[in-house]
Amino acid sequence: TPQTVALRPYAPAHLRATRADDGITLSWIRRTRMSGDSWEMLDVPLGEAEERYEIDILDGGAVKRVLQSTTASVTYLSDDEIEDFGGALDTILIRVAQMSATVGRGFVTEAALVMT
Repeated sequence: TPQTVALRPYAPAHLRATRADDGITLSWIRRTRMSGDSWEMLDVPLGEAEERYEIDILDGGAVKRVLQSTTASVTYLSDDEIEDFGGALDTILIRVAQMSATVGRGFVTEAALVMT
């Protein structure tokens, strides 16, 4: 019987933050545990019943806001950024995890991202 750690989705990779008029667009590349070794595919298989992510917006070690997404990107709205930090950020600290219906949050990727 697999242990829960063997069922947790891999951590997303290649996190990016891009400032737009409505906020900060956060994006990443999904990874998979299932049949993801082929070089011929444009995208790896999902490996879960549905695609879902939780994104923590961090202030040091404290979680300021949790966003959810069903794609490999999400917008952190300008109004939320001002509410959480009092103004626009130059660098944002985030943590991203793919969700599993079986075991909850997968492994996380944490990064301090400079806006592009």
